[in-house]
Amino acid sequence: MFALLKRYREVVVVVVVAVIPLGIFLAHARHPGDRTALDRFVLTATSPIEKGVDWAITGVMETWQRYVWLRGTERRARELSREVNELRAENAALVQLRAENERLSRLLAFARSRPEHRAVGARVIGTRMDPKGLQLVTIDRGSDDGVRRMMPVVTTGGVLGRIHTLGAHSADVLVLSDRNSSIAARVERSRARANVRGLGAPGPCKLEYALRSDDLIEGDELVTSGTDGVFPHGLPVGQVTRVKRGGHGLYQAAEVLPAVDVNRVEEVAVLVAIEAPGAAPAAKAAEP
Repeated sequence: MFALLKRYREVVVVVVVAVIPLGIFLAHARHPGDRTALDRFVLTATSPIEKGVDWAITGVMETWQRYVWLRGTERRARELSREVNELRAENAALVQLRAENERLSRLLAFARSRPEHRAVGARVIGTRMDPKGLQLVTIDRGSDDGVRRMMPVVTTGGVLGRIHTLGAHSADVLVLSDRNSSIAARVERSRARANVRGLGAPGPCKLEYALRSDDLIEGDELVTSGTDGVFPHGLPVGQVTRVKRGGHGLYQAAEVLPAVDVNRVEEVAVLVAIEAPGAAPAAKAAEP
């Protein structure tokens, strides 16, 4: 008998697998009142199996749906993260553009307040702040744009420096912090005259040739006097700090905090003097 079952075990398995579901189906298909004892036995015997199969199938389906949902959520999260990064970059670019437009508007308004000069707008494209050498800022305008040596260069804050070396499409500006820079200035409050000279590094400058008898206090604003043949009068230069009066001597000393931070300049204007019709050419400023 066992040998026979072993020999035809595949056939037996197929019959069992085919017959049992058929019997369960037929038992379920009948009306409860028409079910036989065999039907009820089959339903009772197979109920745990049905529940197990139903639990397994339901679990698999829920797991699959959760997996699909998580994959979709993960993909959407990546898309949203990318969109957020793009919006942040776009917002940063817009903020920078708005700040640039505001700076350019202020620079244009500043230039228009000087009708005796034509302003050539320029961008800073390089810096060279060598403590042992020249303090230079490179701009993207040159001789082809009407720029010449010794012309004053300003920002909305005030004086930056003057044109030092020149190319066709660029120029180097000797900034006011350079040791070779000396700007004739006037105390706006008391109208006392002095010179502002650089110390060779970005930061405070020194005040020279301020008479001991001049009315000078810390916090006084300095503007260009217009007497050096380079800068027109009335341009902000800086603020007086640390006034020092010795017990003797002709002059008093002080530090000057520049009105323009040379390390933060992005846009400038080169002031080109406009000659009045019929006027004689202006004398060339003395070069160092």
